[in-house]
Amino acid sequence: MKSTEDLPSFIPLVVNQLALNLKRIQGLGVGKVVVTALQPLGCLPRSTAVNSFQQCNTSENMAVNLHNFLLQQAVAKLNNESSNDSSAFVILDLYSSFISVLKNKGDYLGSLKFGTPLKPCCMGTSANSYCGSIDENGAKMYTVCDNPEAAFFWDLVHPTQAGWRAVFLALKSTLELTN
Repeated sequence: MKSTEDLPSFIPLVVNQLALNLKRIQGLGVGKVVVTALQPLGCLPRSTAVNSFQQCNTSENMAVNLHNFLLQQAVAKLNNESSNDSSAFVILDLYSSFISVLKNKGDYLGSLKFGTPLKPCCMGTSANSYCGSIDENGAKMYTVCDNPEAAFFWDLVHPTQAGWRAVFLALKSTLELTN
């Protein structure tokens, strides 16, 4: 794959391989398999930095939506083919959970409110540094926000503990269906 333009032809290959792997796992005797849909990758700070962490990247999220749609189709087919349990495979919808939390700025079922949810807590101090960077003298080349609990993202790709808690609260009803 050479560019994001190749994603629409690459994504079905990934989902088809995932479906084969799920079938193999079931063949090993696993009764219930929970599969995560992709989160909105276009909302990661690595993608939102170009607009000062104000807006998600639509084209990246369109690719994620294609992946998640094909994954839903593949899982439905696997469940239809499953002789033992028509809900042997369950999808955890990280995409909707992330979007819900980001849209509501975390103001969801008692979680903390995130002021600028797309902005990470830990960031590099220059274009060539990132969270955790140090220079040749060992001096840190990053800053950390004053209150990590009020940030949804820790760095350019990882949610904070508070961010994951908010996602968990949004996912909770789906998790209860996996029993």
